[in-house]
Amino acid sequence: MVTSIGKESRLYHHPDIHICPGYCMMKIMRSVRVYRYRWVMLISLINLVLAGSLQWLNFAPVGRIVNAYYRDQIHLRFFNPIDLLSLTYLIVYVLFSIPSGWIIRKLGMRVTYWIASGLIIFGSMTKTLYLSSFKTVLFGQILLGLAQTFTLTSITETTSRWFPIRERGVAVGIIQASQYLSLALVMILSPLFVVRSQKGIEQLMRLWAIISILLAAVSAALVRERPPSPSSTFEREEEMKFSQALTSAFSRRSLRILIMEFATSWAVLMTVFIKIDEISEFLGFANSNGILAITMLIFGMVSAVVIPALSDRFRKRKVFYTFCALTAVPGSFLLLSGNITVALIGAAILGSGLLASIPIGSQYATELGHGINEKVIQALLQFFSQLATVVILFVTTIIKERYQLVLPAILATILLGTLIATFFIKESEVIVTEDERLKALIELENVQH
Repeated sequence: MVTSIGKESRLYHHPDIHICPGYCMMKIMRSVRVYRYRWVMLISLINLVLAGSLQWLNFAPVGRIVNAYYRDQIHLRFFNPIDLLSLTYLIVYVLFSIPSGWIIRKLGMRVTYWIASGLIIFGSMTKTLYLSSFKTVLFGQILLGLAQTFTLTSITETTSRWFPIRERGVAVGIIQASQYLSLALVMILSPLFVVRSQKGIEQLMRLWAIISILLAAVSAALVRERPPSPSSTFEREEEMKFSQALTSAFSRRSLRILIMEFATSWAVLMTVFIKIDEISEFLGFANSNGILAITMLIFGMVSAVVIPALSDRFRKRKVFYTFCALTAVPGSFLLLSGNITVALIGAAILGSGLLASIPIGSQYATELGHGINEKVIQALLQFFSQLATVVILFVTTIIKERYQLVLPAILATILLGTLIATFFIKESEVIVTEDERLKALIELENVQH
């Protein structure tokens, strides 16, 4: 028997659920259980995110030195080695983000984790053992980009299987914060190893390879397919075909707008990180010390946990997501103002807004697409995010000699557009339903541990 709640929500099938009014709520309580192993699954996913992210932008904060290291191996008019490595990683996302959602659905979470772990291990070893060959390093970067496509696409699917809905925003925020933590480690350690000597590049890559391989191996060992029983009273739609899910996602106006808005915010954030050493050079930082990126990440990691937690607490998505978009606009202007002190303030504001918007936006999109397979929604987010990043990165690479005049205007205009777009997105019906119509039932989700 299926008991209907609202328009789209359904309770999980369970033989203990009966029609008897006096005992129905107690029987519903027995159909949902939250397992402590959900935290082990969270750690497994965090390990994969960390392992891949450590390898993604490990050259970005020391771009000037790495470009010199590979100077004689690449001869392109517009793209230096750092730009090419970053673009390649992103293009892999564009090509495989949507197919990865279909692959995850067909193979299951456990096999997907194993594939991602294997790609991370092999890609890390390739980049480290053949560091002197830029073409081989580029091949390793492709493998790592493919691994992260599977990893990031599976975030909300993993949290939805193992966490009750009231904890999912926090769980996604923690995972996203771990990605920011990996970027912070890269921004701190890469300059320490490399700035004083080009020989530090070899030592640096060995360190990242060891860490990435260990994290990926642990994740592969700990992962499980799903909990023995549901973690929430809300049932995910598993029967819809992939093509039908895509059509359904684009037919929802608010979800369609949010996907585009999320993509442009992510693209601005990644463009700043990829270009961070060139921006530092423009501002007058003598060495590749990564201070701008560190400032963005420190403030962003805090807000990426706090703001989603507040969103869960007050059962509101739109107001907090709009707040993130609002803070990003002045932050972009201040970051590229030309003054070091003002730029650091701008980095803190921009990081707080953009980095917090990612976990909220990811969960927000899942809720707006309630009834659509979550892997499809995440694949769409990843696809358009990386596509937008490729476009913005390509444009900013072409005009890199005119940062002061052009880059602030481009980024601020994009962020202003995303801010305006948030006003045309409706509030999550799922989270409103929880608060206003299913409050008593939600309170029962965490009874059994």
